[in-house]
Amino acid sequence: MKGIVAALAIWVSATIPAVAQDAGRLPLVGVMVTGAAPGEPLVTRFRAELAALGDVEGRNLRLDFRFADGDTKRFQEMAEAFVQEKANVIVVFSEAAAHAAQHATGTIPIIVIAGDFVSERLGASLAKPGRNITGISMIQPELETKQLEILKEMLPAARRFGVLNDRTIPSLMRLQARQDGARALGIQLQSVDVHTPADFATAFETLRAGGAEAVDIPASSMTVSFRDQLGALASTYKLPTMCGPPEMAAAGCLASYGTSTHELFGMLADLTDKMLKGASPADTPARQPTKSSW
Repeated sequence: MKGIVAALAIWVSATIPAVAQDAGRLPLVGVMVTGAAPGEPLVTRFRAELAALGDVEGRNLRLDFRFADGDTKRFQEMAEAFVQEKANVIVVFSEAAAHAAQHATGTIPIIVIAGDFVSERLGASLAKPGRNITGISMIQPELETKQLEILKEMLPAARRFGVLNDRTIPSLMRLQARQDGARALGIQLQSVDVHTPADFATAFETLRAGGAEAVDIPASSMTVSFRDQLGALASTYKLPTMCGPPEMAAAGCLASYGTSTHELFGMLADLTDKMLKGASPADTPARQPTKSSW
């Protein structure tokens, strides 16, 4: 009996390092997340969409999620860490994170969910990015206009809308679409810039003091990641809010209109799968969502 136990102990001690070594050889996908670890549904959603394509964590790939807690200054350190770890693919959710990753590596494929892929100089074109990056370009001018239209329909007597403007997405096309939409609806826009979630409370106070009757919160990696904080502020200041994806409405926005999250993460997983199988990001067209959700 003692011989059997001893043999089993030897087998276990030999097997565990081998399993760990095998796991270490799996392709690594590094994911740079704008938000915080607790309650980040995108982690679960991304895993599920990858698994649907046969890319299962722990079986044929490794996933390493790093969280910036809303501080874009952390992106560079995170990107450099993934380069040191020889990640096979780096996935990011904002332009700031994409630029940090591009600064850290010119060879590892980068996949980004960006506001405006071309105008932010992430790639040469949607059809042929031309560098080590591809992804999903979110900005559709009609979305900006539609959000204002819906808010106006809900509050027909309102004449002044506030806008929470995420300055980490400096898209001129987005700003122009917003201004054109406001002009067509006969409303004034009071825009307040935010750089981090720490700016949210002051922004709402400024909007209330400036006479805003409602607030438009365009979708961005930061606003979606910290939607619970925004929902609480909207309730505190009693300002009706129009947001992007439905997850933000669930967090307290009065209404939402934006890209289908299911479609978005399906495309993200598909691009990741292609990169893992050897596709070149330079020759892989960046995509644009086609489905909206309320």
